[in-house]
Amino acid sequence: MKKSLIALSLAGTMLLSACGDSEKSNDARYDEAYKSNSSYSYEAGEEAVADNAANENAEATPLSYKQSEAKAINTQMLVYSCDMSIDVLDFDKAVDQIQDLIKNYNGFIESENYSDGGNTNQWIYSENQKWKTMNATIRVPSAKYDDFCSEIEEIGDMRRKTSSVQNLTTEYSDLSTTLSIYEAKEKRYLDILQGIENEADAIQVENELTNIQIEIAKIKTRMNNIENDVAYSYIHLNLSEVREYTEKPVVEKTDTFGQRLKNTLSKTWGGFLTFLEAVLFILIRVLPYLIFFALIIFLFIEFIKLICKIADKRSKKKYQQRIQQSPQAPQNTSPASTAPSPEKTATPPANNTKNDKTK
Repeated sequence: MKKSLIALSLAGTMLLSACGDSEKSNDARYDEAYKSNSSYSYEAGEEAVADNAANENAEATPLSYKQSEAKAINTQMLVYSCDMSIDVLDFDKAVDQIQDLIKNYNGFIESENYSDGGNTNQWIYSENQKWKTMNATIRVPSAKYDDFCSEIEEIGDMRRKTSSVQNLTTEYSDLSTTLSIYEAKEKRYLDILQGIENEADAIQVENELTNIQIEIAKIKTRMNNIENDVAYSYIHLNLSEVREYTEKPVVEKTDTFGQRLKNTLSKTWGGFLTFLEAVLFILIRVLPYLIFFALIIFLFIEFIKLICKIADKRSKKKYQQRIQQSPQAPQNTSPASTAPSPEKTATPPANNTKNDKTK
């Protein structure tokens, strides 16, 4: 029994030592994979261990994750734009200066929206009641864009400015490549069309050729728009008329009770008079309508009364007709016959019961 236990313990010890050796060998392979790759990842380590287990003599291939070198951005097709708001005291003079600047820089106004500040009703306002404004989109050559913006800022008080640049180089390059592909395809279809004798095939090729030419036209239009935007920059201008601020005279306030009471009573009485004035004006405006509605109500009531009277007369007339047509009523009725006779109407003598008793 003891010999069997000793044999089992020896076998267990040998198994544990074998497992430890295998784990150490795997750890060694794992460390070699880690050392062989400077930018190590967990998945790459497992793959390296698997490769080493398959081929122990093979060396692990190093993995490199170097960043790509920075390349210069192509700035051939840049579109400049600027939004600015300017306040001016002399609006007409500022507009003339802006037009002169546009002429000097060989630019043009693409769109313009002018307002004199008056309301849209039919009243005429004086000049001090108007606040003129102008919104314009100005196009100037891109080579003179910065100079134009610097000079136009000096016309008045610059309140807001936002500048941006849009790079369309990549889009323009893609359009050029696509255009060359479509032009080569167009040339190939033209060559095919010359050698076709079947009319049905020729029509099909012509349809495809038409679609290609339409796409070519769209691409060229977009490329022309990009070229124009690159050649002439955008300035979105908002010009507003302002006036100098004048401070109102400061009224000295007293803190005495009598002064505060006087001011309160004055404001209360003034507010009450304003209320009465408003009520009076409201009554004056509403009075014609009240009279009109009162007249309509009066006529309606009189009309109802008239209808009621006519209805009563008709009901009485129908009642008399029913009485006359009844069988108990006499056929010939006259005032003399209908009048009661004195004999019939005479009251009978009263019973003299008292006199009988005395007799």
